[in-house]
Amino acid sequence: MFAVGYLAVAGVIHAAIRDPLRLHADIRSEKLAVMDAMRGKSESAAFGSSHVHNGFNPGAFDRALAGSPLETRSENLGVAGGSQSEQRAMALEFVRNLQPPSEGSRACFVLLELNAGANFTPDHLVHPRAIDIYDWRTARFVSHLVEPMKSFEQRAGRTGYALTAMALHYMNVGMLSNLIFAPPVDQAQLANETIDDRRGQDIGFYSPVREAKIAKVIAAEPKQMKLETASTTPGNSEVIAEIAAASTVKGLAFAYVAMPKLGDLAVSYNYPDHIEANGIEVPIVNLARPDLYPQLYKAGLWHDDAHLNDLGAKMASALIAGALKQWFAAHGGAPRCGG
Repeated sequence: MFAVGYLAVAGVIHAAIRDPLRLHADIRSEKLAVMDAMRGKSESAAFGSSHVHNGFNPGAFDRALAGSPLETRSENLGVAGGSQSEQRAMALEFVRNLQPPSEGSRACFVLLELNAGANFTPDHLVHPRAIDIYDWRTARFVSHLVEPMKSFEQRAGRTGYALTAMALHYMNVGMLSNLIFAPPVDQAQLANETIDDRRGQDIGFYSPVREAKIAKVIAAEPKQMKLETASTTPGNSEVIAEIAAASTVKGLAFAYVAMPKLGDLAVSYNYPDHIEANGIEVPIVNLARPDLYPQLYKAGLWHDDAHLNDLGAKMASALIAGALKQWFAAHGGAPRCGG
């Protein structure tokens, strides 16, 4: 009787929480505020973890595409400490509220971080960022983010995390109190992500002292990079089809981006040129290749060993734009947004 009563009460509470993504969650709520403020002002967005949060500069990306068939206005919706489960939720929210371009023929890009972790880190398991979004669809998505080379223990751990978070989601752990006593967004953080037309980017500034430290890290890396073959997963394709189906605007252009880190100098991964998702060809821009993009692996472009500073972000964003122009030119052009 207790179990039946508990499930009944949990079900009633859950039904009262209409949009769990919009419950307050530190760091993500500020990015949702950026998304809301940019509604109708941008057609494209980059999603992912802190590597995108720090490493994607919307202005540099837009300038590199200006005057081309891929011209657009973008925003940075990567969330520090994020995961592929969270970028899926953020991308779905973005496209459900996307408005068609108000001027001319423009591209609507959804840029997803390919090498973000599938789940949050273990310390986030009981955090609102995980509990609020891990419904059964999210858990299913995570279970499909399994590379063939993963061991049974790794696959079980990845799926087990998702199932545990899903159980907490449907038990509404903390969700009702979050709804009733919703904290305000962090105005200082929001200002930092919107000042000077940053459009969501949190930048790391250059300093000679930091450059000297990063130079030592680079010098300590092996002289010969090891290149390993990487593959995509069914989940990488399935989420593209899901986002396209959820969009209020047709003709989205998708791309996956593998973001760089200094560890790539030791071991890097070779991804395929593109993946297919329900008839959609999605290019993969692999910036995590020091042999292909050596200009990115200079000490003055990094905030730490895993995150670019603002100078690096501008270079990386221009490189992404250039790679997309080249790829779409060779594949018949990007779809017309809204057409």
